[in-house]
Amino acid sequence: MARQTRLLRTLLVMFLVGLVLASGLLYIVSLDLAAVYPKLAPLRLPIYFAVLVGLVPVVMGVKVVFDLLGVADQGEAFSLRTVQLLGRLKVLVGITAAYLTLGLVGVWVAAWVAMGQTKGYVLLPWFAAEVVTLFLFTLVGLLERLFAAALELRQDNELTV
Repeated sequence: MARQTRLLRTLLVMFLVGLVLASGLLYIVSLDLAAVYPKLAPLRLPIYFAVLVGLVPVVMGVKVVFDLLGVADQGEAFSLRTVQLLGRLKVLVGITAAYLTLGLVGVWVAAWVAMGQTKGYVLLPWFAAEVVTLFLFTLVGLLERLFAAALELRQDNELTV
């Protein structure tokens, strides 16, 4: 395993540990928020479970990145496997972006129904996360096209004498 991929793998593991810790912390914060905002207390568990379900494509995306690092370790960066993995990663990021949008609408409507208003400062981080996810979707799509073009050039180069 190359030194560069070892560092990236360590960072990915740290990211996964951070997700687990953040999920636990989110539950504790939801208990406190239920005490402060009793009108929103019935929404605490559905929103918490929706967040956990939303993390599934993120964890699957990390698995795909681990697979991409494995392909890079084998020296096959410009291969069909890489293009397939980048396509899978693009789909997972797209699913996450769509889920964030649906979650935003759902939380906004639920908070509006429960409290009669929605605070803008609650939604601002959600908008930021959506922008980052859409940027990542675009970036992975671009990488997929670049690697597909590089694979095509590599195959053409192998056929020439």
